[in-house]
Order: sequence, then structure tokens, then C-alpha cells
Amino acid sequence: MSESLLKLPRSLQIFVLIEVFGYGAAAAWALPRSHAAVVAGLITILAAAGLVQPVPHPFGGISDVNSGLVIVSALLWTPQDVLLGVGVGSFIGLILFRKNELWRAATNGAGWGLPAAAATAVARSIVSSMPTGMVTLVLAAILAVATNRFTNTGIFAIYRAIRFGRPFISNWYQSIVFQWSGQLLSAPLAVVLAEIAGRIGTTWGGLGLTAAYTLALPVARQEFAYYNRAQQMLDETVEAVVRALEGTDPAARAHGDRVSKLAVEVGRRFAMSERGLLALRLASRLHDVGQLAGPETSILGEHHAAAGERILAQFSDGMIAEFVQAHRERWDGKGVHNQRKGAEIPLGGRILAAAETYDSVRSGLRPFEVPRSQREAAIYLRSLAGNVLDPKVVTTLLKVAAEQDTDDRSASHER
Repeated sequence: MSESLLKLPRSLQIFVLIEVFGYGAAAAWALPRSHAAVVAGLITILAAAGLVQPVPHPFGGISDVNSGLVIVSALLWTPQDVLLGVGVGSFIGLILFRKNELWRAATNGAGWGLPAAAATAVARSIVSSMPTGMVTLVLAAILAVATNRFTNTGIFAIYRAIRFGRPFISNWYQSIVFQWSGQLLSAPLAVVLAEIAGRIGTTWGGLGLTAAYTLALPVARQEFAYYNRAQQMLDETVEAVVRALEGTDPAARAHGDRVSKLAVEVGRRFAMSERGLLALRLASRLHDVGQLAGPETSILGEHHAAAGERILAQFSDGMIAEFVQAHRERWDGKGVHNQRKGAEIPLGGRILAAAETYDSVRSGLRPFEVPRSQREAAIYLRSLAGNVLDPKVVTTLLKVAAEQDTDDRSASHER
């Protein structure tokens, strides 16, 4: 959906302007120190890379697959050339092939160009200070991957913190570790191409080998796509179960969605892994799935969550069932399952327990007869902190709940 920069929050407008003008200042410094043929070639290559469409990210946004192209460039060219080639080339590709708005293409171009230049500076310092050979190129490639990853994700974590209010540190950490192995797998081909280019020893040969890496981009995209397709299939399965659950409890979907939204944001604040957040999101939607077993579970003296655990055990990601099971534990060790206590209880289970309790109080779900105010819910959760619930989780959850409540009220006023 098209967005005007002028309609974005003022703080985000300022960030975009600082980023773009910062890149512009660096580009003005780099231009007279760059090599025209190399810059023109890199701009063409990076613009053409825009033809390879990104992959939707499981938590929103997109995952681009051109990091390997950046690493090849970092091993072959100067920081000035890479700064201009990656930044301007990406900008052109986003405009021509992805139809991005001018401001979005500019901030993405700057957000890719500056980290790429930093990665190149690190790689070139290694190459220039160590003996020529594959070992040197491998070390340079690994450090270039790390530098590009840390810098690029840092810039976009700031963007998300300003725009969506996500905590910077935990969001940055999650972005760094997400499919980290895939980033490192881009290094071997980059090293091979750089070694061949060094033996050829010509500018056009190096540009040709840089361009050759674009042939691997569809393969890298497919790797991302397979991962995300697996998540999509899991989501579709969960959706089918939720629809069935609605037949037993019409309020189950809305309750699960609210718990999921709250729990995942709390999980982010605790810097949970990407996989952990995905499992927590699904476990939150499915924590009452045992109701599908029907009322006969109570006749057998079995809590419906135990039946739910057996259902969830059929899912490919065992962490989902683990979180559902763990949310029945108590912080003081007097829970109804394994009687684990404190930090022995998986973090996802502790968060799910607090989120479910909070939403049940606010919504008046059983065992609560009527909906309670945010203040009353906070008082109730604090009374459980240290015995039933993790006190640190309670503190963070109440903060997140207050923020989300404010956002929801603002959205309702806008409508």
C-alpha cells in the first residue's frame, strides 16, 4: 500500500531525512574517490537484483536475498565504490522493479549502502594486512557478513522502534539471529568468485563475476521461501483448529488473538528467539484447544489443557505443546503438571500464563464473571506475581498492555 512520507509520524520523517542525507554526505565524499566504471557496473548489477522479489517475513516486512552480492562486492572493490553502487543501484531497482515510493526506496538504498560500505572497509582491511590466499578471503568474507548484518539490522531496528514502538535491543537481536546460517552460506560462493577475479585481475572480469552472483539469488530466495512456506502451512493448520474451536467456544478466536498479540510483544521484550516467538504466537492461539475433546474430559477428571497437549503433540514444532503445557505451572512450583518452579518453567509458558490471565480478567472470561478495568486487572496480576506468575513477566506485560490499550484507543478515535 502506498504511503506518503508527509503522513508518517514526525519522528519517523526526521529519521528518514537523517539517514538519507547522511548517505548523501557520504556519497558526496566518495564520488571523487571512486572508480566510474566500477560504480556504473555495480549500480547496474544491484538495480537488476531488484528483479528478484523479496520473501515475506513471518513477523511482517520482507527478507531480501542480496546479502551475498554485497559480500562479493566487499571482497573485490573499495568502500567508496560499494557505497555508491549498492546504495544507488538498490534505489533504482526498488523504483523500477518494485514500484516503491521515493522516500521508501531512498531509505532502503541508504540502509543497504552504508552497511555494505562498512562491510567492505572491514574486508579490505583484512585483505590488505594479511598474506594473499583463500584463508584471508574466508576471514574477510566472514567479518564482512557480520559487519553488514549487524549494521543493516541495526538501522532497520531503529526504523521499527520509531515507527512501531518495538524495543530496539530485542528487535535488533532477533533480526541478527534470524536465519543467520543462511547469511553465512552466502560467503563460500563469494570467496570463490573473489579468488577467480583476483586471478583474472581486470575490472571487467571482476564486474562479470560480481554479476555472476546474481544467478544464485533465486536459489537464496527459494531457501527463504521454503522456510516461510513451512511457517505458512503451520499457520493454516492452526487456523483450521481455531475454526473448529469456535464451534465449541465462540469467544475462543478473539481471546486467542488478544493473548497472542500481548504475549508475542512481551516475548520480544525478553529477546526471545524468532522460533520461540513463532511458537508462542501459535501456542497463544491454541492454549484452549483441549476444549475440542468435549465435556467428557471433566468426567474422567482430566483438565481440558491435558487433552490439548495431546492434540498439540501432533504439531511439527514441539515448542508449541511445551509452552501450552508450561503455562499451567506456577512460579512457586505448586502447578498441576510437572511442578516446576521459577526459571525452570519455559519462558514462553510463563509469558502465556500471564497473558491469558490478564485477558481473562479484562474480558470477564471464566472464572471471572464480568470484565474488569485495566487498573483492576493490573492489581490482580500483581497479587499473583511471585507465587503463581513470574514477577518480571508481570511487570513487563502490564507495561505492554498499557501501551497496546493506548494504541487501540487512539485507533478507535481515528476511525
